[in-house]
Amino acid sequence: MVGLLVAGQLVAWTLAPALSHSAPPLDVVESYMWGREWVLATYKHPAMPSWALEVSRVVTGVIGWPAYLVSQLFVVATYIFVFLLGRLLIGAERAAAGTLLLTGVAFFAWPTPEFNHNIAEMPFWAAVPWALWLAVERRSAVWWLLVGAFAAAGLYAKLSTALLLLTAAGWILWDGRARQCLATPGPWLGLGAFLLLVAPLAHWLMIQDIGPLQYAAARSIQVKERGLQAFFVSLSANLVGILAMLWVAGLLGRGWPWSARAEQPAPLAPPIDGRVGHYLMVVTLGPLVLAIAGAFVGSTSLKSAWGSSMFNLAGLLAIALAARRFDARALRRIGICAAVAIILVPIGYAAVVAYGPTRAGVPLRVGWPQAAISDRLVGAWTRETGRPLRIVAGEPWIAGLVGVSAPNLPSIFTHGDPRLAPWITPERIAREGMLIVWNGRTKHIPKHLLALVEAHHAKVERFHWRWSKKLGELEIGYVIVPPK
Repeated sequence: MVGLLVAGQLVAWTLAPALSHSAPPLDVVESYMWGREWVLATYKHPAMPSWALEVSRVVTGVIGWPAYLVSQLFVVATYIFVFLLGRLLIGAERAAAGTLLLTGVAFFAWPTPEFNHNIAEMPFWAAVPWALWLAVERRSAVWWLLVGAFAAAGLYAKLSTALLLLTAAGWILWDGRARQCLATPGPWLGLGAFLLLVAPLAHWLMIQDIGPLQYAAARSIQVKERGLQAFFVSLSANLVGILAMLWVAGLLGRGWPWSARAEQPAPLAPPIDGRVGHYLMVVTLGPLVLAIAGAFVGSTSLKSAWGSSMFNLAGLLAIALAARRFDARALRRIGICAAVAIILVPIGYAAVVAYGPTRAGVPLRVGWPQAAISDRLVGAWTRETGRPLRIVAGEPWIAGLVGVSAPNLPSIFTHGDPRLAPWITPERIAREGMLIVWNGRTKHIPKHLLALVEAHHAKVERFHWRWSKKLGELEIGYVIVPPK
């Protein structure tokens, strides 16, 4: 059943965006542009998603569908680690049910075509609890080294993995058997491996004045007006599907949790050990509690997407709570629900993208004519300068659309701000020139580029797209700053 889930996720959620998108999502465009720089991190996050997308481009020679496949590979890796952990803790049948329940969590479906740091950290939030449990139970230095490696990799995916690591450290100190391991070399070898692996990232953060943490703080302040109440509402909406699946399976009802059916069939697995239940509760809810506490203390708020990795183990926890009610019928019903979700939701996604309404009167970015925009503007640059395009400057979305599929792999100069793109230097601009682009309808030009735009002759390219009859043609303004 888990194998079918993995295959279905890979096929359906790779095809849905590949067939319906005419432009990659914003985070994908931005990561593609960063990936060609091979930087350790950016002003937003560590750069693991960028590395993954650049590898996919080098291997396939294609921009677009490989990004959707890469995203789903991270998602199915999460499924596999969740199942492996669940099989250790609650048995194979219950583990399968807990894994299949994740198709009812919106974070594993609709957002996944936009590969970003939230998706990149997902498998590590399942792999760390899996390796940690084995390290404690088997008292093997190898498993402790693996814990350290997964923990470090999680931080390279996104720094919020630190919430999981703090939770894991707290559980080690709280659980008696885990505490006993501290008297053995294993945990300290794992800690040493972790520190060695994260040292380059820590060094980068120090020399860059912890830029990603400042970015995260700024984003938290931006959503402050919504308040934590909006976060809880949005989070609950993303979890409605898993509750519906539990209800269909007959695992929600009077007396839940820890309740039994009136006519209980033969159990599929032994009763859940209390220590197992506590572990699942801690590693599932601990990071969420820490995040909420941090937002409360800092008088900020949270975005629901930031909680996407925190619910990897929600299905296992739900099955553990309903273990006395769980039987073959529940497993079968959960399997049917998962099959329906894995077929219908991607179809619905593709239909909404291709034919659905716009968002607040503005078409979805994935409907922009990316290939035409890039080809025409790169052609304009080549005709005027006779040189390959090496630098595209502007807001990440417009500049990325132009540069992501350009033949000479130009660098992105985000907002024209050297602090955000340290690979762009005045010497490079003088030597290679620069194409500055902006949305011709909004006419918003980043302040760092405004003087250059005013000093050169600005032009506009118009593009026909699906919404041209209602909104008019798409306009991209540009200025060519030739090489000296």
